[in-house]
Amino acid sequence: MKPRLLVATPTHPSDDPRIRHKLIASLQDEWEVTYAGRGRGPVDQRGICWIELVGSRIRRAVHAGWMLLRGRYDVASLHDPEMLPAGLAAALLGRTVVFDVHENVPAQLRTKDWLPRVLRRPLARLAAGLFRVAEKRMAITLAEEGYGELFSKTHPVFPNYLVGVPPAPQDPDPDVGIVYLGDVTEERGLTLAVEAVAATDAAKMTVMGRCKPGLRSQLLAIAERHGLDLVFHGFVDTDEALRICARGLIGLSPLLDTPNYRASLPTKVLEYLAVGIPTVASDLPGTRQVVGDRPGVTLVPPGDVGAWQTAIAAVLADPTQRTAARAGTAAIRAAYVWPDAAVRAFYRARLP
Repeated sequence: MKPRLLVATPTHPSDDPRIRHKLIASLQDEWEVTYAGRGRGPVDQRGICWIELVGSRIRRAVHAGWMLLRGRYDVASLHDPEMLPAGLAAALLGRTVVFDVHENVPAQLRTKDWLPRVLRRPLARLAAGLFRVAEKRMAITLAEEGYGELFSKTHPVFPNYLVGVPPAPQDPDPDVGIVYLGDVTEERGLTLAVEAVAATDAAKMTVMGRCKPGLRSQLLAIAERHGLDLVFHGFVDTDEALRICARGLIGLSPLLDTPNYRASLPTKVLEYLAVGIPTVASDLPGTRQVVGDRPGVTLVPPGDVGAWQTAIAAVLADPTQRTAARAGTAAIRAAYVWPDAAVRAFYRARLP
């Protein structure tokens, strides 16, 4: 009989690439996986038992917490900071719990506009303290090496590297134009990106990722003023998204310089490079350290619309950038691969 794994995330989308297409995909052959999350569930539900968490964010977290405390699993894998109290309670009851850190939550809380300014630092300190308590009772894994600063001990890093075989490079397709892949938010620089692209000779921009209606309307208005054909696809399955990216003119990663993003390597940058398209990305330490000297990469000061416009226009006018990006695909695909074997071994070691 297979050991039982409970994967719970009341906040992340059910098709979250790290959770569904990397972690669960690595483990579902060896484990009996119950996956609890919001919405109708992932597109691919083969090999898992899907349980929908319904209602508000708090209600979903309470439901997931009840599942943790019931204990009908051998190991639980958690992915949201609001699950930490229930995870700690479950650990105190003798359950085996893994907390996978996707983001620098204390840093995020210090910059959340929807939080009253007076509460941001106290809540960030509270989150930091909760993380340090969690590592005493749970197993911790990290999506980025930089998140290690949140803890007093060393924990394994499972980076959000490539999984599967990306599609082969394709010729550029004007019907795709410049591409962006990932969640669409102000903090991720999408307003800046649309303004910069609209000021170049680019005729079209394709955006793949979840976007709130208000921001979508704002971005479409910017594009319309400048005559840019801006196409939103919403969430697109990773395989299909990369097939579209492979035909793009340029891939964009316009993150703003916030504490949560400063030390991170955006997965989209590796995905663009793996399919051979030139990439324009914010010049942040985490990105620069890994891909700053890779062929086909142009780094631009974050938040500077004029600099982004100049960089995008220069790459559009220089066909050697695509040639360089194509030449580097093999090296990217070999160096940045999701650590499937290490993930399997880690979870196997959690069993009694």
